[in-house]
Amino acid sequence: MLVGAEGDGYVQRGRVHTGVNVPARGVGIARAALEDTISYTKSREQYDGHIGDFQGVRWEIGRMAERVDIARLLTLRAADRADRGLDVTREFSMAKINATQAAVDNANDAIQLHGGVGYTTEHHVERYLRDAKLLTIAGGPNEGHKNTLADAVFERHGD
Repeated sequence: MLVGAEGDGYVQRGRVHTGVNVPARGVGIARAALEDTISYTKSREQYDGHIGDFQGVRWEIGRMAERVDIARLLTLRAADRADRGLDVTREFSMAKINATQAAVDNANDAIQLHGGVGYTTEHHVERYLRDAKLLTIAGGPNEGHKNTLADAVFERHGD
């Protein structure tokens, strides 16, 4: 039995196995890293104040929140198109690439903002980074999804 067009196996594999599962997991990790970092920086004191009061820390946390929202919106758009029976090749690849990279970036930032304890099992942020890196490979590596995305963008614009 052939699913999809001949030569379209990579796209079909991503559609069946990845769907919004992997991007949604990326959003969850990115969000968990953000929430843990907010809690930690509100309680961690240094130089007679909470590190969450420092402008640079606040900017990083703002950027982490932005990543979560963008990844979430892209994932919801892919899910909506799938629910309506539309072609989701472009949207799934875009959501997968963005959400998994957001998870990696937020986990990295969380570790940085946690300082030395971020590398220990005392906090979850070190696990978030390991899990996030796995998601960049799960459902097909992001590099493959970049090809799929580029092909879908060109195809949809009738080149």
